[in-house]
Amino acid sequence: MSKLLNILYLVFAAAMIAAMSLGDPAVISQGVNDFFGWKPDEPVDARLVSAADAAQIRALISGISKGEVAAEIARFAAYGSRVVGYPGEQKAYEYVRQRFEELGLEDIRSETFAVTVPLDRGAVLVVAGERKTLYCLWPNGVRTSSLPAGGVLGPLAYGGKGALEELDGQVVEGSIVLLDFDSGQNYLNPASLGARAIVFFDNGGVNREQASDKFLKVSVDIPRFWIEREDALELLQLLQAGPVEVQVDARMDWEGVEARNIYGWLPGSEEMLPAKSREKPQAWKDQTIVIQAYYDAISVVPALAPGAENAAGIVALLQLVETLKAHRPHYSILFLATSGHFEGLAGINNFLYRHSRRSEYFRERMDEDQRIDFDLMFSLDLSSHADRTISFGMGTFYNPKWKTDNYVKYMLTPYSKRLSLVVEEIFADTTRHYEGIAPPKRTWKNYMPIPLAFASEAVAFVGQKALALATANDAREQIDTPLDVPEAMDLKNLTRQIETLAAMLAWAGRDAGLLKPTKLELEDYGHSLAGAIYWFDRDVNFAVPKSPVPQALVTYQQLGPNSVGGVRTLIAHQADDEGRFRFDIMRNKLDNTVKAYEIGPWGEIVS
Repeated sequence: MSKLLNILYLVFAAAMIAAMSLGDPAVISQGVNDFFGWKPDEPVDARLVSAADAAQIRALISGISKGEVAAEIARFAAYGSRVVGYPGEQKAYEYVRQRFEELGLEDIRSETFAVTVPLDRGAVLVVAGERKTLYCLWPNGVRTSSLPAGGVLGPLAYGGKGALEELDGQVVEGSIVLLDFDSGQNYLNPASLGARAIVFFDNGGVNREQASDKFLKVSVDIPRFWIEREDALELLQLLQAGPVEVQVDARMDWEGVEARNIYGWLPGSEEMLPAKSREKPQAWKDQTIVIQAYYDAISVVPALAPGAENAAGIVALLQLVETLKAHRPHYSILFLATSGHFEGLAGINNFLYRHSRRSEYFRERMDEDQRIDFDLMFSLDLSSHADRTISFGMGTFYNPKWKTDNYVKYMLTPYSKRLSLVVEEIFADTTRHYEGIAPPKRTWKNYMPIPLAFASEAVAFVGQKALALATANDAREQIDTPLDVPEAMDLKNLTRQIETLAAMLAWAGRDAGLLKPTKLELEDYGHSLAGAIYWFDRDVNFAVPKSPVPQALVTYQQLGPNSVGGVRTLIAHQADDEGRFRFDIMRNKLDNTVKAYEIGPWGEIVS
């Protein structure tokens, strides 16, 4: 049925394109609207939200306080690095589960899945017998910043922003070079001149764009580190007094670790939906809305990932649980907290692989009790340097060329427009929420100043409906850096956004008109790939390779930049002892180049 609808859509679209040079544009536009059952400019004669209901919802959300939001953000940031595999991520999981239980969600379940990440085992710079802590940066491709046993020795040099003019006259070959963080990719200059390691510090120019510049898609052997500002200033003072010899030692390993998703239910009402609102009589509880947010974090310095902005979505999710418990929805609501978000959207992909696929091939392979057939998912992806929320139907992880998928646009616009109107009526305010899927006289791209990767993209990729509820017009300057701390946030803005979404979803949970059936369906493009990595040793296996490479690192590169709003596009998996690997859902529907590496004890690529 899905393929037939896709064919009909393409035939109809072709007819419309052919007609554009001949027909009346108004008539053509009407034909498009009639085909999809959507009239974007049709006036609404009556309010969706009565004045009494609007007042009730405003009173309901009045308990959401900036102080409570600030305390929750501070809690998550204080856990330490929440990159998967680091202690803070486990602490965050334990807290989210505790809150789900305290708030009374039902049938709470946790599910583990494997994620392969670079783990910082420790790094140090020794100068005049004093040890200063270093932190490894995110690997170039698969090459970590590990150094050989015993580390490296050399003179310390200060290269400023790494321009060749600043390095002129200095002995760079064999040196350890200290650079300003806002040096872009100029660290390649001292590396090409023979520097043994690069050490960055906060010179006042730390931001997301600079962080993305500090690692490459290619596996170049350039050891790179972060040092705290106070330690860097002490080193600069020593350099002013004369030559300084230092030793640097470091270890960072790729490792398969466990991540966890956790979800819990607010069951819906046993009552029947209003007569004629569905094709057949149906109970409210038989339709499901999923509200999702991630609780992990990311940083170009994995061991320093406080992730305060990264915590905005999970803080909002916990507040929504509290709000919807007080204003019980009629639909069934599944609250889903995922991890591994920044490792190529691993968490949401694992949930979908286990529970919700459009493809009959994969559905048939699910246990019946594992299927979760939801009608609509809202993925929360908030930040704090703007106060207006927006509903997106597309992001840029699966869509690196920022194309508008008109099929997705027409499918999701009715939901987005309805919810946008609800917000406007509840608050009598047009400044709280943008309708970002089909905005008047603009496109969704006008509200997204940087590439962003949404969990909703993964949902649509496997044929399910999802909206991203995000922050509009925020460049998220501090994400993916060690300076993503609560003090850098605007918590008044975040609190206003949470109020907006709480009001929207309090209404949505009781809106019989929200989840009406639609004729449109999305295709499930997700496919699995499994195999094994062997070394071809002609002396042992002349014709067919049979020697497995234990713990091989197997990767493929998602299209687009190396970091999409912090989400890594290198998809990595550590094979088992027999060299076996598996990708449950390949993220790229076109073609993929799979690469496998044998990694040595000090991060070197052996083969």
